[in-house]
Amino acid sequence: MKKFTWLLLFSLSVATLQAQDNFSRDVIYLSGEGTITLKSTASSSEKKQAIPMAVKSAIDTYLFAGIQGVDDGKPILKESDRSTHSYYFDRLYENNRYAVFAKPTDSPKPKKNALGLWEVTVTVLLYKDALDRDLLQNDMRQPEASEMSAEEVSDNGINPSIMVVPYKQDNETYQQILSRDSDKRIAISKVQEEFRSIGVTTVDFEAKYNAALRSNEFEYENAGSFDDQLIKSSGADIYVSVDIIKRNTGSKGSVSLTLKAYETATGNLLSSKISNYSGTTSFDRLCVGAIHKVSEEFLAEVVESLAKTIDRGTSVTLRVGIAEGSYRTLNDEVGNDGLFVISDYIRTWIRKNAVGGVFHQQGKTDLSMILDNIQIPNKDENGILQDANDFAVRLTRYLKKLGINASNRLDGNTIYLTIED
Repeated sequence: MKKFTWLLLFSLSVATLQAQDNFSRDVIYLSGEGTITLKSTASSSEKKQAIPMAVKSAIDTYLFAGIQGVDDGKPILKESDRSTHSYYFDRLYENNRYAVFAKPTDSPKPKKNALGLWEVTVTVLLYKDALDRDLLQNDMRQPEASEMSAEEVSDNGINPSIMVVPYKQDNETYQQILSRDSDKRIAISKVQEEFRSIGVTTVDFEAKYNAALRSNEFEYENAGSFDDQLIKSSGADIYVSVDIIKRNTGSKGSVSLTLKAYETATGNLLSSKISNYSGTTSFDRLCVGAIHKVSEEFLAEVVESLAKTIDRGTSVTLRVGIAEGSYRTLNDEVGNDGLFVISDYIRTWIRKNAVGGVFHQQGKTDLSMILDNIQIPNKDENGILQDANDFAVRLTRYLKKLGINASNRLDGNTIYLTIED
């Protein structure tokens, strides 16, 4: 009986030690992007396995738990993927394939901890980009938009639109250019054709402009503000400014074409290219030649920028105001606890629902608040596409649950939220 008891205790102690040979989550980001440096602490029942366990723990934490400072601290995979793709992780950990993607940069001596396990803290170099590519090649994850072609981006249900506009100086208006400069009108047409040829949705600038003029769509003080409102309300995610200079020298002509792509919501420059072309007096041919010469590189940069926009979300501005005659202010306390005012609730909701909680408060008074550069996820938690209007509706419903009546309207990528109580 005594012999059986000792055998049982020995078996339990071995099982306990083996159970404790699990991946640690004690992993800290130090530096780097594509290749990152981490500090990982782990333990093992075997002294020689302590450092390998720390390296494997760094990989496993990145994949399944996330590391603060890396990809917004979010994991790459779900825990259920571990069993669904067990063959991959058997190869990765049991067959030492992990050494391809991570390695220790030092060799400290493991020490016994309070549990009698060999513990060590190691600096680990994780080849993050290589591991991400391997996950993609083994169908462990879906490609990000920045890893897709323009056609693949479109096939995945997200097709950002582009509007091609003429370049104008401060003292010019679009109306003047459209009525006087046929060269720019031709150039706009050719550039638009290039975008369509790679599968990008385009918004026809002249059609939008003429429709806005006919309908008196905007209230404006001058033609310049009309032009600005036209771009913001066009529905285009990006607009491309086109400028072209034509020269004729005897039997030969030449053009200089300048293309600049901007994000509509923020005005951020996405790509800029200049192309010079000569050899004929036909402006149409010069224009086409100049565009073809630069289009591949320019369009590649635009597509990459579009894809990065998709990955990080759509940038919008939120303008909060109080309706005329309302008894509310943004500093009114809401709720039974009296801890938060209306503006606090709005900021907290934005922080929870924006990509990475990113936004910037431009200004605030008792009656108004501007939050600019809010990053809206392009898909909700169920994988359903959403836009600025969906985001505005969700915020309005949230406020109504707090007893705050509000309405919203959308102007391009600017959300106007009005407190109506």
